[in-house]
Amino acid sequence: MKWFGWINVIAIVWGFWAFYGAVSVASLTGWFTTVNWVNVVLAICQFYLAYRHMPATRNS
Repeated sequence: MKWFGWINVIAIVWGFWAFYGAVSVASLTGWFTTVNWVNVVLAICQFYLAYRHMPATRNS
């Protein structure tokens, strides 16, 4: 889960860089924005689930 969170961070950086750095195409603007922000939400969820505090369990 941690790996996918970090992969999403890379995808977010690349996605926003491509969106704001490249020549905009009017028909794709809405899709780029939507996909980038959905990816931000997914990364937050993945980091939360991967790094949340788990109670210690006993192995006996």
